[in-house]
Amino acid sequence: MYQDNVFRTDATSEGRAVRALPATPNGHKFIERRIRLRIEKSRQVTSEAVKPVFRSVRSTRDGGAVPTASLSSKVARPTPTEDTAKSSASAGAEEPKQIEAMGGVLDMYTTHFGLTLRPFTLVPDPEFLFWSPAHRGAFTMLEHGTLTGAPITLITGEIGAGKTTLVQKFLKDTGKDITIGLISNSQGSRGELLQWVLMALDQKAEHGATYVDLFEKFQKFLISEYAAGKRVILVFDEAQNLSVESLEELRMFTNINSNKDELLQLVLVGQPELFDTIHRPELRQFAQRVAANFHLIAINEEQVAEYVAHRLRIAGSSHNIFAEDACRRIYEKTGGVPRLVNQLCDLSMVYASAKNQKTVTVETVDEVLDDGTFFYATAFPEVNAN
Repeated sequence: MYQDNVFRTDATSEGRAVRALPATPNGHKFIERRIRLRIEKSRQVTSEAVKPVFRSVRSTRDGGAVPTASLSSKVARPTPTEDTAKSSASAGAEEPKQIEAMGGVLDMYTTHFGLTLRPFTLVPDPEFLFWSPAHRGAFTMLEHGTLTGAPITLITGEIGAGKTTLVQKFLKDTGKDITIGLISNSQGSRGELLQWVLMALDQKAEHGATYVDLFEKFQKFLISEYAAGKRVILVFDEAQNLSVESLEELRMFTNINSNKDELLQLVLVGQPELFDTIHRPELRQFAQRVAANFHLIAINEEQVAEYVAHRLRIAGSSHNIFAEDACRRIYEKTGGVPRLVNQLCDLSMVYASAKNQKTVTVETVDEVLDDGTFFYATAFPEVNAN
C-alpha cells in the first residue's frame, strides 16, 4: 500500500555507487550529454521495453488513448540491411526502435520510474492539487464567498504558491447555476477592462461601441442570466496588475446588485501587492465590499515531503521515489513554494533517470544545484543561501 510518509533512505544507484560529477557552469550541456548516453543505451532495448507511455493529463482524464500519430512521430526506425532483416525475420522479433531526444526523454523518464504521467509539470492542473491546510483554507473561503453572495472575494499568495491551480479547481467544481467569466489579462484602460469582461462572458463587443454601450450590454446580460436563475461570477487571476482606477471600476460593477438581487460577484486572485493596493485610502469603499479573503502561504518541510509523494501517487507511482534527505534539500532550496518544488523535482528525476537510479537521492538533487540547472537558485542566490 502506498504510504506518503515512508521514504527509502538506503537509496543508491542500482548496480553502482553514487558518483558526484564535477560542477560546470553549463548545466544544460551536462544534461544533454546524459540524455545522449541514455538514448544510446535505450537503442539496445527492445521496442516493447521503450514503448512511450507519456500521456497528457487531459487525455488521461477523458479516458482517451494516446493518438497513434503522436507516438509514431517520436519513433525513428533505421532502414535495416538485408542481413539484419533476415535475422529479424528468423527470430520472429520486431526491430528495435530509436527514440529521438526531444520526445524520447520524457518517455524514458516516465517509463524508467513506472509512471503514466509526468508528476511535476508546471501546468496548473486541479487533478494534482495537494490539500495543505493553507490550500484547503483558501478554497473554503472561495466556496464561502460564492455561497454567501459576497460582493468581492479576495485570495492572495506568493508567486508560485498554487493560486491558479485553486482557481482551476474552483472553475471545475462550479455548478450549472453559475456563469463564470475568467479574466487573466486584467491590464488596460477603463473601456478595455469592460471589453475583457464581455469577452470572458462570450459577449461580443461591437466595434466602435462607446463605454455606455458596453456597460448597457453587460448589464442586460447580468439581468438575463438572473432571470434564468443563474448568478455571474467574474474571476480575475493575476489581479495584482489591476490599477487603482480598474479596481474602482470593478466596485462600480457591484452597484448593479440591488436589495436582495445578487446579479454579480467578483473574485480577485493575485500576489501580495494586491492586498497592499486595496488598503490604499482611495480604495476604502472597495475594501468595505471585500466580504471574504485569505492569504495562501508556502508549504512547510513536512508538507513538501507529503506534496512530493502525493503528486507521484497521482502520476502512477506505488512507492516514494524521493529519499527523505532529498525532500529536505528540496525544501531548503525552494522554501516550500509548489512551483519551485515542481521544477527541482522534475530536474532531479531527469538526472536520476540518466544515471539509471530508481530513487532520487540527495546527491542527485545536489548535482542539479551544482550544475546550475535549477535556474531559480542561480538567479536568486541570496534566497537559496542555505
